[in-house]
Amino acid sequence: MVPTKRLHQINSSRIFQEIWLNRGKSRIAIAEELNLDRSTITKVVRQLLEYGIVRTTGKYHGKPGAGRMATGLEIDPEFALVLGIEVQTEFFRSALVSFDGTIIHAETVSYEGNDLEPEISSVIESQIKLAQKAGKPLAGIGIGLSGIVDPYRGVILQSNPLGIREPLPLRDLLQQRFGCPVFLENDANCCCWGEKAFHRAPSDRNFLALLGEFRNIDIHNNRVNGVAVGLGIVIRDTVLHGDSFTVGEFQSLLYDTENPGRSQFSISDEEAERLPEDEAILDRVFYETAYNISLLANTLDITRIVIAGDFVLFAEQLSKHLETQIKRNWSYPGSSNCVIAVSPDKEQSVCLGAAGLFIQKLFSVPEMTDHIEEPVGTILLDRIIHQFNSLGLG
Repeated sequence: MVPTKRLHQINSSRIFQEIWLNRGKSRIAIAEELNLDRSTITKVVRQLLEYGIVRTTGKYHGKPGAGRMATGLEIDPEFALVLGIEVQTEFFRSALVSFDGTIIHAETVSYEGNDLEPEISSVIESQIKLAQKAGKPLAGIGIGLSGIVDPYRGVILQSNPLGIREPLPLRDLLQQRFGCPVFLENDANCCCWGEKAFHRAPSDRNFLALLGEFRNIDIHNNRVNGVAVGLGIVIRDTVLHGDSFTVGEFQSLLYDTENPGRSQFSISDEEAERLPEDEAILDRVFYETAYNISLLANTLDITRIVIAGDFVLFAEQLSKHLETQIKRNWSYPGSSNCVIAVSPDKEQSVCLGAAGLFIQKLFSVPEMTDHIEEPVGTILLDRIIHQFNSLGLG
């Protein structure tokens, strides 16, 4: 049996999520949709209105027919700001965004590649000051980076590009320093969270984010230039992590194990250094990428592949390879249902996705089984409000 407190957290989060997903919906319509008592809806909505994160908006028509219209509800997108950060081998890319994904400020600053925690703290400090100048409190922070990340504990387990060999509890370090909630995630997965938060489509229960970036792939080995590819996979509306948090780690099936290099592909290190300018090598990389992804797309019934990061600059060329290989791998008459799309966030896919990660967690419903300690939904909202009140922002 679910404890009373937990049941309240779940139901209040369901109501909170319903308002977010259905702008303008009335209390009565929410009660009918969620099969909850109107008194429960009234109590939860009253609290959300007092917090200032929900506001009334116009009149809700509801179902066709007679009867007066009810007052609708919506999330106030300017309630607070969210900071999304991408950690690259040589720079941090950050974006301050409102709850609807509108960018208030974005910038890129250099990263020396020495000690991650103090350098990223410096970025956060400067962004908090910018949020204060904008007259908005910072609700929380999302961080995306390349490597194996435990998102539930907020720990970087390993990151070859960043030279992290031992677990780093970055979330706890930053939360202790700044007080606000912090979420940590693999960079390709962040692209999935950004799609779910800001570019949601009804058919996107099974989709894949293809993050490709041209960067230094080994910061501790003479800063060798190359290409890095990661996959974010969403199945039945859930971002997959795996028991070891390695879902999406990519290495081409054509990788030459007898002559290993630093690239994830069959190309040599010398060839990788010529990317993306060398068109012939670039085309080989795109062919291999499509060759590998075609099996995943068809086997997992992926309905959309979203190209993100630097690969957006070459979307037409990469899309042709993806379409060709998915068709080649398809075993039935006609074509598969997979659509190739391009992220509108372009090179900001990861930092906006990191902000989207925070937004998604805020409007999620707590689990009754797995990860029950993860602060999401109104549990997370209560922590944010408590932080605002302690800073005199309530």
